[in-house]
Amino acid sequence: MSENAAEYFKSLGGRGSRPGLERIKELLGIIENPQDRLGIIHVAGTNGKGSVCRMLEGILLAAGFNVGLFTSPYIVSPPECIRAGGQSVPEDEFYSLCGRIRDAERAMSEGPTEFEALTAMAFLYFAKRDCDIVIIEAGMGGRLDATNVMRRPLLSVITDVELDHTEYLGPTIKDIAREKAGIIKRGCPVVFGGHAPEALEVVQNKCAQRQAPLALVDFEKMRVRSLGLRGTRFDFGELSDVFTPLLGTYQPRNAAVALTAVKALRGQSIEISDEAVRDGMKNLTHPGRFELLGENPTVIYDGAHNPMGMEKAAESVKAYFGGRVMLLMGVMRDKDYERMTEIVAPLAEKAFTIKPDNPRSLDAEALAERFKTLGVPSEPCLSVKDGYSKAFGAAKAANIPLIILGSLYFYKDIG
Repeated sequence: MSENAAEYFKSLGGRGSRPGLERIKELLGIIENPQDRLGIIHVAGTNGKGSVCRMLEGILLAAGFNVGLFTSPYIVSPPECIRAGGQSVPEDEFYSLCGRIRDAERAMSEGPTEFEALTAMAFLYFAKRDCDIVIIEAGMGGRLDATNVMRRPLLSVITDVELDHTEYLGPTIKDIAREKAGIIKRGCPVVFGGHAPEALEVVQNKCAQRQAPLALVDFEKMRVRSLGLRGTRFDFGELSDVFTPLLGTYQPRNAAVALTAVKALRGQSIEISDEAVRDGMKNLTHPGRFELLGENPTVIYDGAHNPMGMEKAAESVKAYFGGRVMLLMGVMRDKDYERMTEIVAPLAEKAFTIKPDNPRSLDAEALAERFKTLGVPSEPCLSVKDGYSKAFGAAKAANIPLIILGSLYFYKDIG
């Protein structure tokens, strides 16, 4: 590993989030615009986009394509964000790419943020690997997101539109929909899986303006056969008996979005058989999304980090376990944690609270006090390790599941 490149990447975290396309376009121009040599599926949305990206990756790999995938945030280490052929970029190559960005920055008027650097590194790597199809998950919003630099994507997918990042994207569903719809390109097909009428109106208008064919996800075609801790089995339209090991009551909805995207790709003469769909779906992993970490007691980690995500997590807890659960939770202070705690409070026997290792984190004491106002016994913990140990022991003693919620930022510290 290049120590200089590693130090450079570490320094990028201090630059924060700065929406806008000027820096990323300048950076990509310096490295000869690798994104223009790629066939790209661009995925935006408030929730579900990571799962939809993983589903599309699995299906396209099973169909025989050389697939690139860029997602964020990383859970354990930065190379996880960039995958080709189903494997994360090797660490030495990751830092070699990072060194290329560091060198390019010398010719820039203003250096890139961490996310902008990661985005450019992903495009470089996918071009180097000659990927047939690349799946790019937008970070925040869409219109001004660093990923929104491709001229003619194969497909644009907007999974849904809900309130999140309102300080950046605007206070209403319509405001946020305008930002998400910013990924729509002239003449390029679009899949939309949202349910809010005001969001649909925005997307329809943008598609009409840009003459982009729009496919709406028909959730009535989704029929769930079974939900269990070993996986989910469903039918979608004419496609019957599909199994995925992904858990959560929200995954069938994500699967409906992904399979509608598959249909849109087939409409562009991209060959994807039903067998590839089944094979791809049955071999999926997606860490931190209602993931079963252990049994005796049952331990589930779900990175729900906004009210809609918390509602889906709570719905899943009720469907899988019925009764009350032990809770371990840490949140970012810039999230609507008051609403998030209201959603999960009725499920909690007791809440153990922690402060994730992130400058935006809410103090464990403040989160514990919030739970107490909702009538939930709560205990702030000194660290993630301390919180997990206490919550695990309490769940085992009470013979109830332990559910870990609030962020993906402390996933690496669990266990």
